[in-house]
Amino acid sequence: MIKNITPLFVFFLLFTACESNPLDVDVSKIEVDLKFHRLDQDLFTAKNEQELSKINSEYIEKGGELYEFYTIEMLRAGSPYDDSIGVYLSYFIQDSMMQILNTNVQQQFGDFSTEKEQIVDLFKHLKYHIPHAMLPTDVIVYNSTFANGIISTPSRIGIGLEMYLGQDNQIIQKLPYPEYFKAKMSSDYLMADIAQSWVLNNVIEDQGGEDFLSNMIYSGKILYCVDALLPNEEDHKKIKYTALEYEWAEVSEYNIWQHIIEQEWIYSKDIKLIVRYFNEGPETVGLEGSPARIGQFLGWKIIKSYMQKNPDITILDLIAEKNQSKILKAYKPKEIN
Repeated sequence: MIKNITPLFVFFLLFTACESNPLDVDVSKIEVDLKFHRLDQDLFTAKNEQELSKINSEYIEKGGELYEFYTIEMLRAGSPYDDSIGVYLSYFIQDSMMQILNTNVQQQFGDFSTEKEQIVDLFKHLKYHIPHAMLPTDVIVYNSTFANGIISTPSRIGIGLEMYLGQDNQIIQKLPYPEYFKAKMSSDYLMADIAQSWVLNNVIEDQGGEDFLSNMIYSGKILYCVDALLPNEEDHKKIKYTALEYEWAEVSEYNIWQHIIEQEWIYSKDIKLIVRYFNEGPETVGLEGSPARIGQFLGWKIIKSYMQKNPDITILDLIAEKNQSKILKAYKPKEIN
């Protein structure tokens, strides 16, 4: 077991402050056409079943398959094409808990204008790096009843804002979720979740293999794409760590890597090991004081090293590169004394 290491905050603040970011590019001339729809506001301001039925008809057009998934899977209200959908939507908006949630969401996010600008900027960066990348046409904001934070289809993004009210919210405090999960239900991670969801579903095909290395490389590519889409976001938010969790990972990186090499895990296909290092949880089992998903963090560091040492390689080149050994050779973590 690797012991906790005292973070060297000042060292890393000084070190990272001196680095420039090649992903921080000018996207001011790039055009992205995104339509935003506040389904949450539309539903909860409806006065009767007739208005709800009308809203339903409108969102069949606006939301397509995403809206169908919303009514069927998230609300459990049935198909939006059923004649009784207005009745079930009425039950939903009259629920006292849902009304409180809606009030909380409107108070915290308001007109969503800041987030709209951030989302548009995010996709401008995607278009800059991958000009022919698939882009969404519509963003649907809703109350998912804590079913889904972000969903991406080939043409739309769904955002359940109640999933980002923060762990101090009274309703979130009462949810039967683990504390580590509720700790990440923060608006701090909203943009990273949107970026990662879109990348996973529409940018990078599933390249995760059976061994430890392939999972690191795949995770690293995803997080590097999130880097490109959110170049000015704090690194810890991109990987959904707290600032302290990220500092721990940074300072512990060399020791963790040495431990993995000593255990000869690089090409391991042990599913339990891969789950320990890549899945969500309170921590990475076996690493005292660690955040979860440390394998993803290492994969991100591997890809960053590869891209830093090969500045002419584009993100498209990175995504297409299948030679994992070639990528790994660029990675040489430094020991912190």
